[in-house]
Amino acid sequence: MASSKLATPEEILDEIGQDFLSCPVCLEQYKNPKILPCYHSFCQLCLEKLVEKTGSLNCPTCQRSVQLPEDKVTGLDNNFFMNSMLEVVKKRTGEVTDQNERKCEFCEETEASVFCMDCEQYYCEVCSEKIHKKMKRAAMHEVFTVEDCKKGIKTQKAIVKALENCKVHPKNEIKYYCDTCKIPICSECTIIDHRIPDHSHRYLQEVADECNKELSVLVEKLKVKAREVDQSRAEVKDACKKVTEQCMVNKQKVRKQKDALIDKIEKEERKLIEKLDTDCSLQVKGLESDISDLELKYENLLSAWSYTEALMHHGNPAQLLSKSLNVRSRLDEFVAMDTKHSIEHEEVVEFFPFYDITTDGILGFVRSDVGISQCTVDNIPECLLKGESINLQITTKDRSGKPVIPRQAVEVTLTKPDGSKTNLDVTDNRDGTHTVTANTDIDGKYQVAMTIGDQEIPESPFEIPVIKGLVKTLGKKGKNKGEFDRPLGLAINSDGNVVVADFDNNRTQIIDNDGNWKKTFKYTEFDESFLPIDVAVSADDKYFMTDKNNKQVVVSDEDGKVITTFGQNELTWPRSISISPLDGAVYVSDWDGERGDRTDKKGHCIRKYTTHGQYIKSFGKYGKENGEFKGPFMMAINNQGMLFVADFDNDRIQVFSADDQFLYKFGTKGAKDGQLFGPCGVCLDSDSFVYVSDCSCIQKFDSSGRFISRVDRKEDGLNTPRGLVITDGVPMKIIVADIKNHCLKVFVQS
Repeated sequence: MASSKLATPEEILDEIGQDFLSCPVCLEQYKNPKILPCYHSFCQLCLEKLVEKTGSLNCPTCQRSVQLPEDKVTGLDNNFFMNSMLEVVKKRTGEVTDQNERKCEFCEETEASVFCMDCEQYYCEVCSEKIHKKMKRAAMHEVFTVEDCKKGIKTQKAIVKALENCKVHPKNEIKYYCDTCKIPICSECTIIDHRIPDHSHRYLQEVADECNKELSVLVEKLKVKAREVDQSRAEVKDACKKVTEQCMVNKQKVRKQKDALIDKIEKEERKLIEKLDTDCSLQVKGLESDISDLELKYENLLSAWSYTEALMHHGNPAQLLSKSLNVRSRLDEFVAMDTKHSIEHEEVVEFFPFYDITTDGILGFVRSDVGISQCTVDNIPECLLKGESINLQITTKDRSGKPVIPRQAVEVTLTKPDGSKTNLDVTDNRDGTHTVTANTDIDGKYQVAMTIGDQEIPESPFEIPVIKGLVKTLGKKGKNKGEFDRPLGLAINSDGNVVVADFDNNRTQIIDNDGNWKKTFKYTEFDESFLPIDVAVSADDKYFMTDKNNKQVVVSDEDGKVITTFGQNELTWPRSISISPLDGAVYVSDWDGERGDRTDKKGHCIRKYTTHGQYIKSFGKYGKENGEFKGPFMMAINNQGMLFVADFDNDRIQVFSADDQFLYKFGTKGAKDGQLFGPCGVCLDSDSFVYVSDCSCIQKFDSSGRFISRVDRKEDGLNTPRGLVITDGVPMKIIVADIKNHCLKVFVQS
């Protein structure tokens, strides 16, 4: 649609040349323009130069890679639209400047007054009225006055008309579209090159309307994309601004850190200089005192020397002999006097620079000779448990007792009970203290020797006994907090505390590893009094307790509040309880507690529940065959889901797979090491060793049942041990419920 205010020809051509007809590479009017797949156009020659220079072609505007055809740039599509515009501009440029001299192209005499766009001829007023307008075919021709031509209207229309006319038949207007060839055509084309039925035609406007609709949708999408790009551009600009601002902030931080470091360096310089001055002053005072002593000795020697020589050379015999006795005695004292002063024992102060910056110092530090008699060792333990670490601190001091960084090497040697020696790593803390750590892997007496510059520290060497076996007893008989009456099952909660089924006190207690009371769970809401035999703690810190009197499992939260109960329909006499680490399944050992062989035995099986208390199944029955039980007692499950069951009256341990199938058994009846007599407690450590308590002792087996060692000694006084648990950490501790001594006993054994 034409503008209401027409531009001059010069303005039109200038606008077209700058906005549409200039190549972005050479910035001149296009010469044989080629259009790339990204719809950016460039001169053919400009593209050929780029290909010659780089060997490939990327769009100079968007940098998109272009796959060149076999004939290189020549084979790229021509921009016909741009070529048509260029041809029209070139053809019409001259006409704008010489229109005052135009003559009628019909009579060739009179000055032209109009121009026919369709005939492309100038007419005078007479020829236009009498001849041109009377031609039937000229009825629809578009005619302009010469004045309109001067204003540029003709040039604009010419450009449009040139684009609307057929390229094959330039005189014909394009009115159709060949669907077969996908190009606009004129009427003559439909007869010659695009004949029906080989070709299918439609009116150009119909196809253009369809195209406009499709393009309108795409244009709307492009507008959305443009807005998104604009928004993203704004966001990126904002991010760029923030990065720049952050950079400035960080630069300020760098400068601030630099200033702080300079300040720290200057302070440390003053501190080190002061330290050197102080140490130097102390040493100089000592040396000056020595100088005074030496000068006094020198004066005394000179005086005695001069007096003696004067007596020898100038005194008479009577004078000489009368004084000789005193003189000899005095001279003997001077001759015996120590006149040599050794400075080898003096303390040397030396500055050692740092070769890398540390948080504690930048420039360096001052090392001094130590006064070996002033050095001390702290944290020497009276004894250690097997597996615990020795953690010692050595403080190096000068002769005045002030901590100093030593010039001499600090060395520590550890001699194990088996006689083997190890040189331990010593960490210099650069403040006059040194730390030493060593592990104890066998029991016995360890000897620790410490030297500084080949001189032994006071108290060195010293011994540290490392013990195993029974290391402590927790609790005693009673009803108070931390006291027990026949404790049975044990568990370790997520805090590392010990959970105890305090059987005859009708409660569950929680204590720490030193026996300090933490919590008590006690219930009065059941039909019968709560009588716990065993306890297990789930991964989500729920407590599962077997309740003998009520033939159930009680589940509580960390504070002892009952969440649910289950098992009342299946359990006869619930004993032990264990939770599988694989799927959270709950295993409960069940038997009636009657001794001897009977045909009406109840239970003697393992019952399996979901973590929510839903009954799954039972396996096992009364008997002595594989997978049968005579009093299944305590249980333990390893990380593979294998179940270890203490089969009490069969004097054995039975092992089942994660899918509850019998795998193997171990143990023979007897009271010797490696034999079992009424096994009731069983637990596993992280290395899959199996610990079993029977009626009188605790024994250690490997996972296949091979006897390793006995954990307790007869003098430890176990009396009917039951539940067992293993603590995490180093050293590993074995805790056993000593039922008839009404306490827990803690053993160390590895």
